[in-house]
Amino acid sequence: MQHAVPPSLPGLVRPPPVTGLILTGGGARAAYQVGVLAAVAQLRRDAGQTQASPFPVISGTSAGAINASALACHADDFDGAVDGLVHLWQNLHVEHIYRADAFEAVRSGARWLSMLSLGWAIARWTRTRPRSLLDNTPLRQLLGRYLDMNRIEAMLGAGHLRALALTGSSYTSGQHVTFFQTHHHVVPWLREQRMAVQTRLGLGHLMASSAIPFIFPAEPLELEGIPEWFGDGSMRQSAPISPAVHLGAERVLVIGAGRMKEPEGRRVAGDAAHPSMATIAGHALSNIFLDALAVDVERLRRINRTLALLPRETRAATALRPIE
Repeated sequence: MQHAVPPSLPGLVRPPPVTGLILTGGGARAAYQVGVLAAVAQLRRDAGQTQASPFPVISGTSAGAINASALACHADDFDGAVDGLVHLWQNLHVEHIYRADAFEAVRSGARWLSMLSLGWAIARWTRTRPRSLLDNTPLRQLLGRYLDMNRIEAMLGAGHLRALALTGSSYTSGQHVTFFQTHHHVVPWLREQRMAVQTRLGLGHLMASSAIPFIFPAEPLELEGIPEWFGDGSMRQSAPISPAVHLGAERVLVIGAGRMKEPEGRRVAGDAAHPSMATIAGHALSNIFLDALAVDVERLRRINRTLALLPRETRAATALRPIE
């Protein structure tokens, strides 16, 4: 808990609060995040602020991890990083994400059809068991050309960046894992079904965080020296704001793709028929990609209200702190 500098010490100036940027998942809707970032960049230019990033702590999940990594790799030039993201998303096509040619579509369809009709015995015999519906090799190649993940270490060393966190969900252990890179002393945290590991982030962490279940293949990563298989970081992500707070953020900007509050007014009667499989699948995907953020924001506001009711001495004795 930090206290304001006493007015009797005018020579001491409290540094500005550390601002964290949280970019959530949502597939192609992560393009909306870039629109918000472009608006932030324009506001900063209008205010005469340029160059260094206003977000020393950045946390990204799924497609948001791609945007987060781009900002971290170019933390010394926020405007340039945002312009690069705008160009990337404006020129992104299906063939840049997965193999969409006719031959690949027929081959993938034939594999899945044979598995569904003849069973997994054929897969064990031929050793061609499909791992996902689509092949995202083009995405790996695109990110390899677009991002130099080695720049993260340089940005940390130069002080342009405080920390970057990317999240993934382990199919092997069931843990939701936050992989983070920083030069500051941060004790990796361990909570129920979620944990954090300090490491040097690379392309594999990006591919793991954005590996949509069933659609893209799982990504192998080492967790405490043991190889595990990881998928989309939005799965089992119960506290998306937590990594930024653990890494030192005192206020946060969260850019999501969901609706934070249901519109007020009378409830409209829905279809009385049994929900279709598409409706059920859409509801399940919504839980994977969107719902956890609204719950975590509500939790953060509740903690802030509780802390505001405590005496200063009591607040100083707890590890909790208000987050703007």
